[in-house]
Amino acid sequence: IDLGFPLNLYEQAPLVGRGIPAVTLTTEGNRASSSIADTPDRLHVHRLGQMGRATQLLLGSLDQGLELTAGSSSFVFLGSRFLPGWALELVLIAALVPFLTATVDLFAYCRRRRIRLIGSIRSYVRRLGFWAWIGISFLLLTLLGAWPRGAALPPNPSSTAATHWPAVGVIGLILLGCVGWLVSRERLLPRRPVRGEERLAGYAGALLALAVLALLTAASNPFALIFILPSLHIWLWLPQIRDRQPWVRLAVLAAGFIGPLLLVGSIAWRFGLGLDAPWYLMELTATGYVPLPAIAIFLAWLAVAGQLIALEAYRYAPYPSAAERAGRGPLRAGIRRLAANRRGTYPNDELAARRQARARH
Repeated sequence: IDLGFPLNLYEQAPLVGRGIPAVTLTTEGNRASSSIADTPDRLHVHRLGQMGRATQLLLGSLDQGLELTAGSSSFVFLGSRFLPGWALELVLIAALVPFLTATVDLFAYCRRRRIRLIGSIRSYVRRLGFWAWIGISFLLLTLLGAWPRGAALPPNPSSTAATHWPAVGVIGLILLGCVGWLVSRERLLPRRPVRGEERLAGYAGALLALAVLALLTAASNPFALIFILPSLHIWLWLPQIRDRQPWVRLAVLAAGFIGPLLLVGSIAWRFGLGLDAPWYLMELTATGYVPLPAIAIFLAWLAVAGQLIALEAYRYAPYPSAAERAGRGPLRAGIRRLAANRRGTYPNDELAARRQARARH
């Protein structure tokens, strides 16, 4: 988890992140305790002596001419042994092969059956636009000061900044999200019964997008695949069980969220944040600690999850063609109505005339 989402509260982390060799000697765990002061009556003499001898041996090895490299390779301890990072990366990348093979086979099946995927892909792009709007709104609120800003460093989990949810930022993000949803939902609502081939195309479009996201994750940080692999292999079953009982489909859909929940649960447990862990991750994003590619991949992953949720709730519809669209969306219709009122025309009458002409045609 640390290799997939590097997060460390000690002083060596910013140096190691920039390729400068550094180490912190401490008897604390992942989170340094701030409630116990370092007074002489609270110090453990034996443990302090062990720390001193370890520091002396480390300095002695450095004085003997040990060459320092620009950075250390990644590895994971397994008891008395350690597993090299490149071996872990190879295993995680190899775990993509079954999913990619099945997804390509599903795409070929749709091509053989002449099932068009353009509607499902455009529907996914519409959902992606909604989540992109959420990301832009979050950035805008951060620039306006609704979210806390500062250095791109993890804040102390014991501070009020790590546990205080700003009401202005949360309410503003919810309101802007509602506006974006009202604009985007017009093209996503089903206007007619959806055929089985169109539902299968919806699954295929979502899984193809998920395959692209997996490849982008492997290119940026292969260790981060641990957060996306559960959704790949679990959601691959959704097209196979689309005729099963609703609770079976919902259980498989919910199991695909194990990856992000693994990250949130790890931060909540290791740093003692509890239910404040989601807010802590949002604060890391606002301060610029989380890299932009990771944010973009996560928002695109949420768009995939949204399309699959719509499919399982029987609220999915392929992106409508020009003949199926019911006029303009609420935002464009409002702007056009405002402009028409200023000109003295009435767009509703014009729209009704166009619909009658289309019906006669």
